[in-house]
Amino acid sequence: MEIVIDFPNLNSNPLVLMWWFFRTIGWIIPVFFFVLVLIFGWQSYIRNHYRTKRKYILLAIDVPKDNEQTPKAAENIFNHLAGAHQPLEFHDKWWTGEIPNSFSLEIVSLGGYIQFIVHLVEEYRDMVEAMIYAQYPDAEITEVEDYTKKWNIKFPNEEYKFWGTELKLRASEFYPIRTYTEFEDKVSKEAYKDSMAAMLESMTRIGPGEEIWVQLVITPADNDWYEGSESVIDKIIGAKGKEKHSLFKSAADFVGYVANSVISTTEASSNHGGETPNQMLYLTPGKKDVVAAIEKKTSKVGYHTKIRLVYIAEKDKYKKRIPHGVYGAFKQFNTYDLNSIKPDSKTLTGGVVFFKKTRLTWRSNKMLYRYKSRGHWLEPGYYGKVFNTEELATLYHFPVSASVKTPSVQRTESKKSQPPISLPTEEFRVEPVDQFELNTASAAPPEDLPT
Repeated sequence: MEIVIDFPNLNSNPLVLMWWFFRTIGWIIPVFFFVLVLIFGWQSYIRNHYRTKRKYILLAIDVPKDNEQTPKAAENIFNHLAGAHQPLEFHDKWWTGEIPNSFSLEIVSLGGYIQFIVHLVEEYRDMVEAMIYAQYPDAEITEVEDYTKKWNIKFPNEEYKFWGTELKLRASEFYPIRTYTEFEDKVSKEAYKDSMAAMLESMTRIGPGEEIWVQLVITPADNDWYEGSESVIDKIIGAKGKEKHSLFKSAADFVGYVANSVISTTEASSNHGGETPNQMLYLTPGKKDVVAAIEKKTSKVGYHTKIRLVYIAEKDKYKKRIPHGVYGAFKQFNTYDLNSIKPDSKTLTGGVVFFKKTRLTWRSNKMLYRYKSRGHWLEPGYYGKVFNTEELATLYHFPVSASVKTPSVQRTESKKSQPPISLPTEEFRVEPVDQFELNTASAAPPEDLPT
């Protein structure tokens, strides 16, 4: 069988050359992209169909009065919540459209009134309530309406102004942020300084016609999320990282082995493959702390996390300083030797120079849609960087009453509960009562009875 390729004359018209290329092999490129669009379009369709079958609810959590639980209680909740993680197989992703379970942790200030809220799939309600009551027995949980439903508006808007952004990590997700364990002076034994105090105080500085929303959409990460940290640590300590072996690499190693076999042992030992010696013993104390911090973070359960901030207000009541104060509360978790949280310039409704009005309008509408959609909007690759349970507990927990005195946080006086099932009961017999006595007892009191 002979394969003949008829090459055109290179001196011919460029259009002829282009047509020849497309007619022979160029058609593969548009067909490939067309098939790719069909595949991902199908996946998007089955995912949306899967989502429509799920019922989402909002649970409002009243902060326990005189709460003395540190963020360690919230960390225990997140460790428990990781049980909602389910590994997805090929069939789940491409036929049933199943998606990972996401939970939205929200702190909302409506005119200065602060409420803690959790948005979740209804089937996980019992599990979430059990986790919260286990750590905060005096909390009160109530299902509420979605407070974002009333905001069916588009920008530009004549009545409201909008500010919003997503926050992201500055460095690799394997570097931790400053956590609640560092907000306690272990030397002077001072009481825990709650990191939530600054955020809640900033969120109370608004009035009617203004709202602040803080949202953390968390998705349980796979158990092997930490694996990439090894190469980060190897780079710091100067160790030779583990290399992936391929067919080409194996062939190259074989050739190298044969070449080295003809070199003297002395010369080979003096040039030991150019490996970088391990510098762990020569690291500064700061570098050693960085390595220890990375190892500590990756030893705990992780969640892909999307952080969103929104400030929306009537135009005559809009204050520029409000969103800066709320974002400033996140800067207390930043460390310049490890990691920090910063606004995502691609979503921030500000800092735009070219086509400013059009781009800010587009970003405002997109940010409002994403917030209202919570985890429903998320797609693979957009679940956010990984925060471990200790970091999440730092960012979201019930305020400790000794440190946070904000009066507008919704608190519960006592937990409403049913009588225990084992409460003893006894039967009693009603004695017959004389009819005269019954009439006397039921008679109305005299009119001249002193009051």
